[in-house]
Amino acid sequence: MRANADTRLAYARVELVPYRAEHVERYHAWMSDEHLLEATASERLSADEELAMQREWARDERKCTFIVRDAATHAMIGDCNLFFNDHDDDRACEIEIMIAERAFRRRGLARETLEAFTAYGACSLGVTTFVAKIGFDNDASNALFKSFGFVERSRSEVFEETTYALRARDAADAPTPRFADAWARTTRDSYDAFEAARAVK
Repeated sequence: MRANADTRLAYARVELVPYRAEHVERYHAWMSDEHLLEATASERLSADEELAMQREWARDERKCTFIVRDAATHAMIGDCNLFFNDHDDDRACEIEIMIAERAFRRRGLARETLEAFTAYGACSLGVTTFVAKIGFDNDASNALFKSFGFVERSRSEVFEETTYALRARDAADAPTPRFADAWARTTRDSYDAFEAARAVK
């Protein structure tokens, strides 16, 4: 998505940066893991296919992707995505969060990513409703989204997943206070400028 092509978000212990070509090699290594493929309902791609997808997503105004980094070390640890795929509400979107690096799991970083990413969606992109589709066996993700306030909308025995939803805006079409508050605590700047400054230190 062009809207986040040069956007860096810093929030608590995580930072979200645009998915660029330099991230593809590490991302491809993550998605070679059978467990991650199953948890994210993804297909295995070649490195060239992964790079082609990165370029496509960067141009696609219906998809927003960030790489999640550890704020202290700037190491890649996961990713998060929004898909604007609701035919009845073009401002509703499906959301995904993945902490791929095992050493960074169970430390509250997925929740911080969810807080920052939903705040960005609600306050910068105008999202009305977030929808999450999570496999029955993904206990960690089911617990995370329910604790965040997502409410079960439906269950599919065929796809073995639960669909959750969370409203992002109030009756006046303004972001609800929780998102506005998180957005106020989020640092927003240029990813390219930040990386250039980091390179000369």
